[in-house]
Amino acid sequence: MKEVKSFIIADFILFIIKLVGGLLCSSYTLLASGIYDIGLIISALFVIKENNNTKYRGIISSWWGFLLILSAIGIVFISEVEKIMIPSFFILLFLVITIIIRYLIPCFKTNISYQKKKGLLMYGVINSTIDFYNYGIILGVLVLAKLSKWIDIFKYADRIGTILIAGLILFKGIRIISNSFKKMEDRFSLDINTEVKNEIVGRNEIKSLDKLEVTAYGGITKASCNILIKDSLQLLDLISFVITLQDYLFKKLKADVVQIILVDKEKKKVKVKVRSLKQDARNSRGRNGKTNAKKKNTKQKNKKR
Repeated sequence: MKEVKSFIIADFILFIIKLVGGLLCSSYTLLASGIYDIGLIISALFVIKENNNTKYRGIISSWWGFLLILSAIGIVFISEVEKIMIPSFFILLFLVITIIIRYLIPCFKTNISYQKKKGLLMYGVINSTIDFYNYGIILGVLVLAKLSKWIDIFKYADRIGTILIAGLILFKGIRIISNSFKKMEDRFSLDINTEVKNEIVGRNEIKSLDKLEVTAYGGITKASCNILIKDSLQLLDLISFVITLQDYLFKKLKADVVQIILVDKEKKKVKVKVRSLKQDARNSRGRNGKTNAKKKNTKQKNKKR
């Protein structure tokens, strides 16, 4: 839990920023993006600890998927019944802050892990492509809303943007429910295709792949990848590689959370002392000799008394 705490905290700060920004800037699209983020964070909390994937957990994860669907419908409903508002340009400030937090903290943690040659490199809950898709929708809504002064139909841009991001929340909820029911019916497979392993091992940045596995809490999945990276790799190349690998695992393994760990295989050899039978015999004779001497001294003391 300690090694992923900073990533979870950073994602939670993003949710707060988007929530405050959406309320201050009159943007339900930004609010919907914040709801999507908090949904990802809570999904990640389910799979932080290693757990056996039981049917009971499948029921819990299916209820969580159902709550995600309700939140998607709820934000769309609120945006429809509330008065139409034109988002403020201050929304750009909140977007810049969220992008910095989203990518600066992972880069910083990657740098620390790489310098120590061990530990966590990345703990991600969202594909960067989908992340920038969200930012693109928010920016598009802002531009179109400002054009509504001349084109009246663009005043509905914020509602359309809210529906688009709510669609992502809806899709996430449906997939979690589907995986949960598959688990309860013993049809949920966590096997990894050898093609995926070969693709990762074939990357120039990797020296070796120590572990690649998918674990789950019901229908919520986590892909874990332990890798040994080449020493000659530059930091910028490393960060680019880690983000690319994270997106690849999200896509190919259909994971909800991706954890990439840098491993150090240069472990110190532990010297094991091997005693011979002769040494054991000598030690035994030595102990017996000391015992006999103590008995003799005790007898002499008793005679003097």
